[in-house]
Amino acid sequence: MHQEQKELLQELYETYQKPLRLAALSTRVPASEVDDIIQDTFVAFMYSYGDEFSEWSVIRRKGTLMRILKNRCHDYFRRLDRHKEVSIDDEDDFQTQMEILESQIKRDVSHNMIEEEELGKIRESIREMSSALRDVAILYMIEGRPRQQVCEILGISDSVCRMRISRIRSYIRNLLKDMDQQS
Repeated sequence: MHQEQKELLQELYETYQKPLRLAALSTRVPASEVDDIIQDTFVAFMYSYGDEFSEWSVIRRKGTLMRILKNRCHDYFRRLDRHKEVSIDDEDDFQTQMEILESQIKRDVSHNMIEEEELGKIRESIREMSSALRDVAILYMIEGRPRQQVCEILGISDSVCRMRISRIRSYIRNLLKDMDQQS
């Protein structure tokens, strides 16, 4: 990073960290998390606009920072909602896991319009997957755990995990295409 960019970043931080802090607190993000979210906001801003923001107006800079902060706050609450602990060892918990999947999909229903029949077919397809794929689907896609954590829990390498995720996505995508063609 050039000295000029460092100075601009320092100036941005000093100017906008207090309004960003107030905005984050107003969204009810815990005070203990606000500093991390603000830091993520500045990192994302510099990563995306580091070479061009020096020519921007004050309004555009502040607006962009606020938009990034708002998205980071939303991401924080989504992560909290996704990381509900569910054991994959107990078959009795499968219904609970499917309810989590349904809540994840229903959040997007307004966008994707997935009907109950489609949801049932997705649920059934996950139930019928091999245990290796089903465990990855539950941990990564339903519970929303990071891929590295899924690898640690299941004792698999990252490349194996990525391949399984790719296979699951492809399978579900094809399943949805088939259901779409039948409609």
